[in-house]
Amino acid sequence: MIDNHKKVLVVGAGFSGSVIARQLAEQGIGVVIYESREHVGGNCHTSRDEETGVLVHVYGPHIFHTDNKLVWDYVNKFANMQPYVNRVKATTEGEVYSLPINLHTLNQFFRKRMSPEEARTFVASLTVNSGNVTSFEDQALAFVGKPLYDAFLKGYTIKQ
Repeated sequence: MIDNHKKVLVVGAGFSGSVIARQLAEQGIGVVIYESREHVGGNCHTSRDEETGVLVHVYGPHIFHTDNKLVWDYVNKFANMQPYVNRVKATTEGEVYSLPINLHTLNQFFRKRMSPEEARTFVASLTVNSGNVTSFEDQALAFVGKPLYDAFLKGYTIKQ
């Protein structure tokens, strides 16, 4: 039996807080939402520029990832979500490569035609394991070796 005199406090009206609050309210449970911002949606908040009418991603671009049909159908009840496939690319030495590093990336970068097993053996031969992992660089060198680290990871970590 639900006691309608009690309420649940939901802190934050981003995706998670908004969904939890709505689900509770639909079950007849009183909900109080505390949100420090002046809007719902968390970092996915979008507002229309008054001068141009253009939708602006206030906190930067956002992508909603799910392969769960139930979740996809649920969020599409409240917003018109567009299917999107994120394809990450990297440019190094004037060529464009797919990321994360995969078999295609390896074959393209090293100008080879390796099978998955050949690629595993090849990458293992490149790795540098000092036994003393104290940084991202140490870990990356132990996983992918210096050529791949230098081409795809080093510049990114320096940028960060």
